[in-house]
Amino acid sequence: MKSKIATIAITAVALSSQCSIAAPIALSEAFNYNAFIFNDYEGERSDVEGTLAVGGNLTVEDFDVGLLLPPDLSTSSLYVGGDLNFTRGKVNGGQTTVSGMINANNVEFAGGLNSAASVSIEGGSVNNGGISSKGDVSLVSSGIKQGNIDAERDVVIKSAGLDDGSVTYGNNLIVESGNSGTSPAVKDAANTVQVDNLDFTAIKDEVLTQSRDFANMDVNGVTTLNCGAANCLDDASTKIDTITFTGNDDINIFSIDSSWFSAADKGIVYDFSTTSINIINVLGQSVELFNTGFFNTAFKQENSYFRENGQYRDNDNNNDLRHDGLYTNNILFNFVDATDVTLHSVGVKGSVLAPYAQLSFYNGHIDGNVIADSLITPEVTLVNDKGEEYLAPTGQINNYQFGSINVSEPASLALLFGAGCFMMLRRKKR
Repeated sequence: MKSKIATIAITAVALSSQCSIAAPIALSEAFNYNAFIFNDYEGERSDVEGTLAVGGNLTVEDFDVGLLLPPDLSTSSLYVGGDLNFTRGKVNGGQTTVSGMINANNVEFAGGLNSAASVSIEGGSVNNGGISSKGDVSLVSSGIKQGNIDAERDVVIKSAGLDDGSVTYGNNLIVESGNSGTSPAVKDAANTVQVDNLDFTAIKDEVLTQSRDFANMDVNGVTTLNCGAANCLDDASTKIDTITFTGNDDINIFSIDSSWFSAADKGIVYDFSTTSINIINVLGQSVELFNTGFFNTAFKQENSYFRENGQYRDNDNNNDLRHDGLYTNNILFNFVDATDVTLHSVGVKGSVLAPYAQLSFYNGHIDGNVIADSLITPEVTLVNDKGEEYLAPTGQINNYQFGSINVSEPASLALLFGAGCFMMLRRKKR
């Protein structure tokens, strides 16, 4: 791995390409999802605004998925490779596809449920699309507004029912204080349900290769450390005021050590074109980003999106104050070899790629993709303005996407990956 770090600045180096035609970045399929987690995801009192894919178990409560997704019942807005344990919340936009069991309590599903194991729903509803299960289906005090139940084994309905649909089952049908739909139920001992999920292993392999290739690109951007009146020393013991990333090309590559990047109470300044692509490789096994403000030199005065001095506005409930993503869709933090990444008390303006890391994420938000090995929410006690203690919520993941900007062609720089110049195709498995 090439490590080109300087204390004050990183010298610009031109990138070379083996491709005869320069082209925009070809990204792994994982970047199609607002969050793509290889293994387990544990969260509470938060949301993922776009599509969520979790290769292991997803365990959440008081949680929403797909808040900003348009309705599209032809695809899923939530993919889970293990079990789904969901308490209170909503899945918006599309279907839910799970390779393991679905256990939901007071959850509203906008689209249908697809499970390669059993499905248990208590409270809540399935609005459109029904339930397909290779195991048992249990509906308790809940309902399907539009759609069928298609199960290979038993179906149990208690104080629940189908407003418009029917039931097909393989073994037994039990209905207590409810109904099995508007059409007669059908028993079919040979009933077969097909559930197609993502090939999480193949996509993970793509991401690992891509992260390494990003890390091995020659640096052509300049990283400047500002330590105020004092000089920046060769270690992170000196107080850093700002870290500035400066780039003048269509694709800019930066590199910084995690000890500098993890400094508290600093500002990160982006000094590059709003239509360029910028990859910031962070080197080190442990990273903690907190109490950090994000600024852009393009913003010199107050306007409808940004505060004075070029600082990004935090996302809030007033859409007039929310930025449009133009200045974050072109930024990626690649945590090259980190196994432990902690993000808290910060609004990260850019996407996060940490393929080897357990991401500890609370009391903050990320404007961009989040790709990590696993995601947890530690039990951290915070105090509000009234002096009341509460547990920190999982960080929010806002629906922005790295690479969803226009870059002039032919670009002055092109990125290559270990497998050559190619576009990643969606892979699915049964």
